[in-house]
Amino acid sequence: MTMRFPEGFLWGVSTSSYQIEGGAPDDGRGRSIWDTFCATPGKVANGDTGQVACDHYHRYREDLDLLRDLGAKVYRFSVMWPRVIPDGGGMVNPKGLDFYDRIVDGLLERGMRAWPCLYHWDLPQTLQDRGGWANRDIAGWFAEYAAVVARRIGDRVENWVTFNEPSVSAWVGYEEGRHAPGLTDPRAAVRAAHHLNLAHGRAVSVLRSLTPKAGIGTVIPIHKARPLPQFKERDGHLAALFEDKWNGVFLDPIYRGRYPASLEARFSEHVRDGDLAEIHRPIDFLGVNHYFPSYVQPSVKGAWPFEFADPPLFFRRTETNWAIDGQAFYEALLIVKERCGNPPVYVTENGGAFIDVVGPDGRVDDQDRIAYYREYLAGLQRAISEGADVRGFMPWSLIDNFEWAVGYEKRFGLVHVDYRTLRRTPKASFDFMRKVIAANALPRV
Repeated sequence: MTMRFPEGFLWGVSTSSYQIEGGAPDDGRGRSIWDTFCATPGKVANGDTGQVACDHYHRYREDLDLLRDLGAKVYRFSVMWPRVIPDGGGMVNPKGLDFYDRIVDGLLERGMRAWPCLYHWDLPQTLQDRGGWANRDIAGWFAEYAAVVARRIGDRVENWVTFNEPSVSAWVGYEEGRHAPGLTDPRAAVRAAHHLNLAHGRAVSVLRSLTPKAGIGTVIPIHKARPLPQFKERDGHLAALFEDKWNGVFLDPIYRGRYPASLEARFSEHVRDGDLAEIHRPIDFLGVNHYFPSYVQPSVKGAWPFEFADPPLFFRRTETNWAIDGQAFYEALLIVKERCGNPPVYVTENGGAFIDVVGPDGRVDDQDRIAYYREYLAGLQRAISEGADVRGFMPWSLIDNFEWAVGYEKRFGLVHVDYRTLRRTPKASFDFMRKVIAANALPRV
């Protein structure tokens, strides 16, 4: 017995530039905020950096072959802004553009479609020195960068993604300080959130003009927030406010032309006439990232009345201590259906970190990851059965990689990477996902 996905369901996989490319000193790449963050003692586990990462910059052909072997039809990769425009604006680096040219051509040669993401957190450091996302001028800088990339590869791109998880850029990078640029300034974080939205709107306009046949979307991590079970009645309002902050701040301006009513006062001083109309441009799809349920509890020490709470102990956990809950994934997809008018959705990230051991036979038998995908894909199918317009799935990630502040300690890939030799070894989950893609169905246990 199998559970089939809709006809034409689009299977792919996702990666990001800083996490896999490496090649930091090569061919004129500029410095990014993650280069700076990694060089700051105590910010990244074990002092790890993305200087080499998975060396995808030199080994991309091998990785594209892995994509083909998986059966993927689409590849969501990200373009590194400082590789293309080292100082963020001004002089363009032709060798940087050449690399993404080769990626797109390599995908087409292998029968796959290119879905480039223009921003996956690696801002040029020169722009951060000018205020980064807290500087309103960055919306214009981003639009200029989008135009450079679109003019070079736009003739072969099926769909564009403007941003990956702008909420993480704003709240984790500018408010919590756990990601680059490592700031802990709540007011700057609100400004950054608005400017990320504004930059998205301007990029949509540029991409529509330069690549009128391509689809355009953005990627938002959708959180299903819950109070702890014992405080369900007391803290229900906190869960709603949490979803307004993490989901609504980035969904509502695009789909409703306004910020959530609960947060309008926080944003009013940063919104100028015409901003919301510029952000409220039609897009063709929404990318949804989701990994875990979000539990909340009261907070008296921060800029918000809530904070993350440890999930109840009855959940199984990944190696990042994230609760495994396919029900939350199903509920997150329904949030988009109800809050945004049921737009076309592609799941652009989903996966888990587990202990992956290369056995004596050279295989990685990651059954925990397979169980994770079974549960989450079943939740996805349930959401589709209830009317959610989900059209594709792209697991995170193709290969093990640099996982931001936890460095190389946690592995998410369908393919194991030996960080000493950079050898790639497909895991059991790779074989599982290949079979799911080939059958367009989830086999029942």
